[in-house]
Amino acid sequence: MDCGRIQCFLIATTTGSVVYERFYLRFTDVEKADIRAAFQRASEFLITGASDESEFADRYKAGSIALRLEGDIVFYALGTGEYDELNLAETIRAISLGLRDTLKKPTEAALFDNYGRLCMVVDEVINEGILEAADRDAIQRGMKMKLAGE
Repeated sequence: MDCGRIQCFLIATTTGSVVYERFYLRFTDVEKADIRAAFQRASEFLITGASDESEFADRYKAGSIALRLEGDIVFYALGTGEYDELNLAETIRAISLGLRDTLKKPTEAALFDNYGRLCMVVDEVINEGILEAADRDAIQRGMKMKLAGE
């Protein structure tokens, strides 16, 4: 029985430049472009006049989209099944907190300068499309263990 999963996680700037993108299922290039377009449509109203740390939700086909604005960065997630808008928003918040703990203020420049740490935080929270760790302490412990292993 399939309980659903996170299908895609994406970080972009408010101008639309993609900083990080990860698809957890196999999609064709056309499907990926359609998902990116759905994210863009969902965020059109968000960027004009939304306050920092605003969260929004939308629907995409049989799935749910959650997005969060933080400064000049927008976090997106697409999920199905148990990964509805609330669980996706929790996932985005966990990644956002992990990035704030690691980078202090996640800006476009900071994310590019610390791309390896960005990938580690996302991988600590989302494991192959399944929410792994939403607890701030668990994320920090996992990061320390990965850094110690290098």
